[in-house]
Amino acid sequence: MVKNVKTVLLVVVTLAVFAQPALARSFGEIYKECGLGGMIFTDNGDAAAVSNIVWDSGTTAISSNITTPDSCKGGQARMAAFINESYEAIEEDLASGEGTYLDTLMVLAGVDEVNKDQLAAAIRVNFAGIVADAGYTDQSRVEKSEALYGLVYKLIEV
Repeated sequence: MVKNVKTVLLVVVTLAVFAQPALARSFGEIYKECGLGGMIFTDNGDAAAVSNIVWDSGTTAISSNITTPDSCKGGQARMAAFINESYEAIEEDLASGEGTYLDTLMVLAGVDEVNKDQLAAAIRVNFAGIVADAGYTDQSRVEKSEALYGLVYKLIEV
């Protein structure tokens, strides 16, 4: 166990050292602006850093800084925060196929009026698969929010 933790920390530090010159973002900024913490806590860098550390020792913050720097502070952060804050209401709108929260999600995803119904339908179909998973009810709100965010993000990138 200790060896695994040391290995993860070594990888994290190595990635941070090599990524920093290329992207000109400090280690503290990475933890506050990137990863799941940066997406959920867009207006509270300290909470974002704590979330990133608790969630996965900051590995997603560092990897998102390297692989998708646009996802850090801005980008889809508002959409992620909205999903986290309004998860239950979005879930209800997805179940019914319409609603204010689903409409807001489409706006935050940057979908134009012409394509919003098509994207909403695709999210609804794919989300049904997430909800049908046996472990869904045991997931935390953050895990559920992350799954929905990942689904929406994947569909808007297609």
